[in-house]
Order: sequence, then C-alpha cells, then structure tokens
Amino acid sequence: MKITGILNINKPAGITSYDVVDVIKKLFIGSKVGHTGTLDPVATGVLPILIGDATKLSDNLTAENKAYRVKMLLGVETDTYDITGKIVSASVVNKDEIYIRERIKRFIGVQEQTPPQYSAIKVSGKKAYEYAREGKEVELKPRTIEIYDINNIAVDLKKREVTFDVYCTKGTYVRSLVNDIGRKLGCGATMIDLIRLRNGNFFIEDSIALYDFLKLNFEDMKKHIVPIEDYYDDLKKINMLKDEYTKFLNGVKLPYDEQDKLVKVYCNNKYKGLGQIKDGILKRYLIENED
Repeated sequence: MKITGILNINKPAGITSYDVVDVIKKLFIGSKVGHTGTLDPVATGVLPILIGDATKLSDNLTAENKAYRVKMLLGVETDTYDITGKIVSASVVNKDEIYIRERIKRFIGVQEQTPPQYSAIKVSGKKAYEYAREGKEVELKPRTIEIYDINNIAVDLKKREVTFDVYCTKGTYVRSLVNDIGRKLGCGATMIDLIRLRNGNFFIEDSIALYDFLKLNFEDMKKHIVPIEDYYDDLKKINMLKDEYTKFLNGVKLPYDEQDKLVKVYCNNKYKGLGQIKDGILKRYLIENED
C-alpha cells in the first residue's frame, strides 16, 4: 500500500533534521521521505516530515511562515551564535528590563539579515559551516526577511536570560536575530534554546515526539500521517467529469478565471490530487491517484 502524507514530528534536541528523515525512511521502507525547514541539532519542535508523493510539496511547505520560542543569554557572543559555539566575547549587562523589551520590539518588520557563518548555505559548492570549521570566513549576502511579531517577552536579569516568541518568514535565522539583538543592546547575546512552535499549518500542540512515535505499532503510526487532502482543507475544490479529468491528466490546457493558486482536484467527487492554476490555465501539480 502506497503511503502518502505529512507527519508532524516534534524533533528532540541533539540530532539533525536529516537524522529524523533517516529514521522515518527505515520505518516506511520504499517510500520517499523528506522534511520542510531544517532545525539545528540544538533546536526542538515542529518538523513536518513528508512521505511518498507529499515530498513534491517540499518547496511549498518550506516557504510557509514559522513561529519559534527562543531563549537567549545576555553578555556572551559565540562564533555559532548559539550555546554550542566558542565564546568570542563577554561583557557586563547594564540595561534594565524596559530598555531590553523596547529594543527587542524594534526588530519587528521587514529587514536585511545576514546568515551565520555556521550555516548550511552553499558558497562555491561548499557549505558555509565547512569553511568556518576550517577557520575561513566567507561572505554571506544579507537576505530580506520579515519579523511579523515578537511577544511573550520574559526578562530575568539575575540569570541574564531573555525568552520571547517570534513569528517570521521563511529563511529567518533566529540565531542571527539573537546576535543582532545582543549587539543592539550593546552587551552581546547568544541563543541557548529554540523551540519551533509552528510551521505553516502544523502546530506543536498537534505534534508527536519522535521517540513516542517510535513506540507505536505500524498501524497507529499511519494514523498520525495527515493526508494531503486534509492538510489543504481550505483550498478551492474543482470537480470534473471523467472526460474533462482525462483531458486534464493528458495535459490539455483547461482555462480557469482564477488567480495563480493551488486547487484540489476531484473526478466525480473523488479526490485525485492537486492542480495549479497559472496564467488562467489549470495544470496538474500532484496527482495521487490517476485511476
């Protein structure tokens, strides 16, 4: 039986996102498996795992907005921008809570952000962190990101720790955000904990911890896989008769007076997959069942 869908895993700390993919591959032998939006080994939280035909949705789901809960330590900077790195500077913290809160809030909005040197961004075919481990610094171009909101700010000056929730666009490096905040505060900061609370329409309260998932029997595992039809519950439905659906499958251009968008395709009220309307033409995007 072909298994297709999306699994909302709560990734534990200490392993990579690919480690999670590798484990799931061993469970669903013969199925393609991928993930959307890499989490650093130190991070935990929502990691959508794509299984079967759902792997074709990787670009779409990776582009979804994200929400995180981050904890940072004031007065310390590291080369990786998180607690796993080497300390490169340390200083006293002489700002009060009101000042810290106000400075953090200033980061809401559209901005240019430079990724960390310790990141998987490729430069001349080689990952940036590989250069960094060799002691080489490469030029990483700033990227435009947007911080939609920062809330639930909690400041503990005794511990020099600050916790907050951030809602942002794809491509945002929370480590870089923490580093930038620390520099604006004048004392430096490094990330000590990160939890992804949300990735698109997947929320942490609906996730299952990886090790809890591994304790389930195979049938119960499958119950946690969200079908593509259910994930895209809000998409417009296009229902076709058999002749029109056959034309659709064969690549015949079907005009639709709609904006560019994904739609759910049905034949005689039976779900078939996803289509994409582009330039007023409906084309197949991901068909799970051609019969």
